[in-house]
Amino acid sequence: MKHSGLLIILLFLACQGICQPVSSASPVIIGTKHRIKSAILNEEREFWVSLPPGYSSAKYAPAKYPVLYLFDGDANFHSVTGIVQSLANGPYSKVPQIIVVGILNTDRTRDLTPTAASREAYFDKSVPLFKNSGGNAQFIRFLEKELIPCIDSSYRTDNYKILTGHSFGGLTAVNILLSHTNLFNAYIAIDPSMWWDNNFLLKRADSLLNSKDFTGVSLFAARAYKEIIPQDTATDMPRSNIAFHKLLDKYHPKNLNWKHQYYPDDDHGTISVPATYDALKFIFRQHRIHVKQAVNDPSIVQKSFHRLSDELHHPFHPSEAWLDWMGSYCLSIGKTDAASAFFKMAAELYPDSPGINRYRTR
Repeated sequence: MKHSGLLIILLFLACQGICQPVSSASPVIIGTKHRIKSAILNEEREFWVSLPPGYSSAKYAPAKYPVLYLFDGDANFHSVTGIVQSLANGPYSKVPQIIVVGILNTDRTRDLTPTAASREAYFDKSVPLFKNSGGNAQFIRFLEKELIPCIDSSYRTDNYKILTGHSFGGLTAVNILLSHTNLFNAYIAIDPSMWWDNNFLLKRADSLLNSKDFTGVSLFAARAYKEIIPQDTATDMPRSNIAFHKLLDKYHPKNLNWKHQYYPDDDHGTISVPATYDALKFIFRQHRIHVKQAVNDPSIVQKSFHRLSDELHHPFHPSEAWLDWMGSYCLSIGKTDAASAFFKMAAELYPDSPGINRYRTR
């Protein structure tokens, strides 16, 4: 019993040490909030920005980054920034470091629908839904003329832009793809509301996907699970998305880098996370370098990034931090020739780097 009592006292003291209130703490920050006064929309709009971890690093030369613009920013910011970092970090990164801009809503239906249309509420046919719809054109002007220039002037961007939208946001992504194709370089349309206004955009897609040249543009279209039941408004979404995917298969749009994917284990509410992850891997599929192969043959790095640049019609290079890591890793395992090759690449690509002398002497 004495031993038991002593054990209890020791456990109590241990817990006291573990559970003491934290005397100092610092926040984990994934982004910052900003506001812009829009003359086009005649209102103030909020957006959130997440910068890559090394954006302000003094160790490396200031780099420029692609930007991912995200609709429904407040709902999706945490998940998308997490996905980007999980894919971009470390030597096995599958995508480049990316600036994420989350766009918050003031009137979602107004901004994210291309036409003025309404529908009777399923719970009461006397109640019209979507009364304030059809403001897509003005919202797109806001993106093009105000928000994107604001981001480009405030941050180090490299002019490669990705647009991500779900549901009405996906509808807007498809609308911009068809009507303002070169406003963004890549489009991620997640379970888009292609049913809108009696399949308005589906009909446009049937015409434009077969006639436009989409050189330099990528599209990832995702469709969620929905058991197909007799035609009614409950199945408008899956039926219209199936039709959209069939149009892509039918026309193979000219020079469009595209993929559509079905998610049988996800519904409209859960599809965004896996679809965003898969979409970024698809767009940047040439970005991933097999580290062990690169150690034995550093030239595959340049070849891979040449393929990535050619496929996306935009110049991409391995980051300075990655080249530095690879060079240091090669030194640690005795691969001095490979190390010299990686440091030489870093010196050539980043001549203004604070580490330039270090690269040249290794």
